[in-house]
Amino acid sequence: MKTLLQMPAVRECAAVTCSFNDGGCHAPAVTVAAAGTAASCATFVESSERGGIAEITGSIGACARTDCVHNTNLACAAPSVQVGPGATASDCLTYERA
Repeated sequence: MKTLLQMPAVRECAAVTCSFNDGGCHAPAVTVAAAGTAASCATFVESSERGGIAEITGSIGACARTDCVHNTNLACAAPSVQVGPGATASDCLTYERA
């Protein structure tokens, strides 16, 4: 069984209005949602309040995009992911349709 430290890291996050983005993603575990055609970051919180844990880099905890080539049993198997503006303010830009 993998631990949180072994899950794919959020390599880059360009969602600058997200509370967890402070020079990088600091959410303990990011969830990628399956909202319509977007592979959006369900952990995105638009706020001026800083959130997360400053000493960690966020990782992907769950992925609801079952049609992604990196999705294995609702978990991300990509080496790392990139989050940024796409169809929403914070999409998984690593998403790739199977």
